[in-house]
Amino acid sequence: MKKIFIIFLLNLFGCSFFNQQYYENAYKEYSDGNYQTALYYMDEIIKENENVYEVFVLRSKVNLKLGNTEQAEKDIQKALQIHEDYEAHFIMGKILYDKSDFNNALYHFTQSVEFNNRFTEGYLNRAYTYYKLNDFEKAIADYEKAYELDQNSSVPLVNMGFIYGLIGKNDLAIEYYSKAITVNPGDFNAHYNRAVEYLAQRRNNEALNDLLSASELDNKNTDLLFLIAETRTKLKDYQNAFNDYTKILLTDSLNSLAYYQRGLINIELKREKAACDDFKKAGELGYFDAYEQIKKYCTKKPPVKKRK
Repeated sequence: MKKIFIIFLLNLFGCSFFNQQYYENAYKEYSDGNYQTALYYMDEIIKENENVYEVFVLRSKVNLKLGNTEQAEKDIQKALQIHEDYEAHFIMGKILYDKSDFNNALYHFTQSVEFNNRFTEGYLNRAYTYYKLNDFEKAIADYEKAYELDQNSSVPLVNMGFIYGLIGKNDLAIEYYSKAITVNPGDFNAHYNRAVEYLAQRRNNEALNDLLSASELDNKNTDLLFLIAETRTKLKDYQNAFNDYTKILLTDSLNSLAYYQRGLINIELKREKAACDDFKKAGELGYFDAYEQIKKYCTKKPPVKKRK
C-alpha cells in the first residue's frame, strides 16, 4: 500500500516516472549544443509519458535555440498545464516579450518572481517589460530589487541610469552609471552612456575619458570611433581626431562620412590638398554635402585681370 500511495502522489503533481537516463542524456546534449540529439531523447520520453514537466521545459529551451518559437511556446504551455513553476513562467514571459506581447509577458514575469522571490532574472525581465510599457517607476523598483539580490551585477545599475537619463534626471543617470563602473569597470554600456550624459552637459574632457575606456573594451566599434573623433574636435584636438577618422577608414574604406569629416579636420590642420582629396572621395561615395566644401576650398578661381 505504501508504494501505491507514493506513485499516486507523484502522478498527482505531474512528476510521474519516466526514463531518467534519457532525460540526463537530453540535458547533456542540450548543454553541449547538440540540440537535435537532445530532441530525440525527449521525444522518446514523451512517447511513453506525456506528463513530464521537466521534459517539456527542456524541450522548449531546445526549440528556442533552434528558432522554433511556435513549438517552444506549445511546449511551455504544456509544462504549465502539468505544473506551475517560476522557470516555466519565466520562459513563457520571454517568448511573449520577444513577440512584443508585453502585457501578457508582464503577467508571466510577475508569476515567476511570485514563485521565487529571489529570482534575479525574473525581476530584470519584468523591469524591461515595465520599461516597454512606459511604467518607469515600476521598472526602476524592479531594477533596484535585482541589484539588491545580485550586487556583483552592473546591469540593473546601467538600466536605471538609462531610465533616469530618459526622463531628464541626468545627474542621477550619471550617478548610477558611476556606480555601475565601480561594480564592473569592464561594462562598455556604463562608460558609453555616461559619456553621452557628459556630452549633453558639455563636460567634454570627462566624456572623452569614458569614450576611451569604452574603446579599450571594443576597439572595432565604428560609431564609438566617430563619437571619440567628434569629441576630440570639440576639444580642438585635431590631430588625434584625424587619427580616429583614419582608423575608421582602415576598416571601412567606403565610409563617405569619415572621408568628409577627415576633410574638415584637414582644413583645421591647414592641409588643403589632403582635405580636397578627402572631400572628392566623399563625394564620389555619395556624400553630396562634400561638393559644397569642394566649391569652397578646391575650385581654382580664375586670376583677376589687371587694368593697363
